[in-house]
Parts: sequence; C-alpha cells; structure tokens
Amino acid sequence: MSREYRNKSEPSAARKRAVVDESILLRDRAYDVAQVTLQFRDGSSRTRGIIRHRGAVIVLPLLDDGRIVLIRNHRWVVGRTLVELPAGGLEVGEEPIVAAARECAEESGFRPQSVEHLGDFYTSPGFSDERMYAFVARELSPVGQHLEIDESIEVCPVSAGEALDMIDRGHIVDAKTIVALLLAERRGLLGTRRNPS
Repeated sequence: MSREYRNKSEPSAARKRAVVDESILLRDRAYDVAQVTLQFRDGSSRTRGIIRHRGAVIVLPLLDDGRIVLIRNHRWVVGRTLVELPAGGLEVGEEPIVAAARECAEESGFRPQSVEHLGDFYTSPGFSDERMYAFVARELSPVGQHLEIDESIEVCPVSAGEALDMIDRGHIVDAKTIVALLLAERRGLLGTRRNPS
C-alpha cells in the first residue's frame, strides 16, 4: 500500500518547543483529551485543552452509474441527522487506505475493489490534531451494512450534481463531506463541471 499520503507535514521544531507540559485528562476510544501548557516567545505561558486524535478517514463511494453513496447519519452531539459520506476513525496501527475500505463497507453497505487517495486535511486545528484522509471508492459490490450499536445510518445514493447542489442549498453541512466532495469535483472525478454563481 502506498504511504504517499502519510506524514506530509510534521510538527515544526518551533511548535514542539512551545509545548512545555502535557497531561492526558481523558482517554477515549479514538482520541485523548489533553491539557497542555504553552510557552510563548515573551516568556509567558498559558494552559489549554486539546484533542489528540489517531486520525480518521472519509470515503466517497462512487457507483458504476456515477451516483455517490451518501448516508443520513444521526449525530446525537448536534441533535440532528446529517447528510454525510461514510467516515470513521483509524484503528491502532491501521493504514488510512485500509480504514477507508472498511468504513465504506460498514456504513454504506458497499465493498470497494478500488480505493484512491483524494487528499488530507486537519479538521479543527485550533484545538485538535485530527488529520482526515479522504478517498474515493469504486467498483463497489453490495455486502450490506455492518453498523456499530450506536450508529443509525440510512444509505441514500444521489447524482453527483445533486450532491453538489445539496452543499449549495445548505442540506449538507458536514465539513468533511463538503471537503471530500469538492476535492473529487476539482479532480474531475464526478463528471460535473459547475459554473460558480
């Protein structure tokens, strides 16, 4: 498996020097909540809470007819159901490309034969080091969903044009989904070229 998408930007020496103390307040399944003390150039310091994350993937499942497999995912944290692409956290030691294929099958019910890296990005770098790896999945075979006990997900295939229109109309408000759809569109993978309004 290619690792070209891994570790493109490591923390700078300046950033490492700025953190003078770090302690873990809470360990969760996918991340740790940490308290860090930062030392600034003027000698002052400040304590902040941050999220240390293993990383995550988002995958854009593309059916042979060009439709995108979106999901309706109930997000109890925000108290509503969001239209998203399948996504999930990396398991310990898991390569992002492997996680993308796994999450695609589990949440969309389609197992991909081909998974291609689209790009990666930090989701909320002001308080978290979570890095999200985006992929497009093709040559999909139906295998049925395999949801976790706390997941409530409905599969909704839509045309690429409809998915992009859902962003414009405010029906897709999940940032990682917006980023992945726009990365795929910019690469010409969706068969759509839209004129900006």
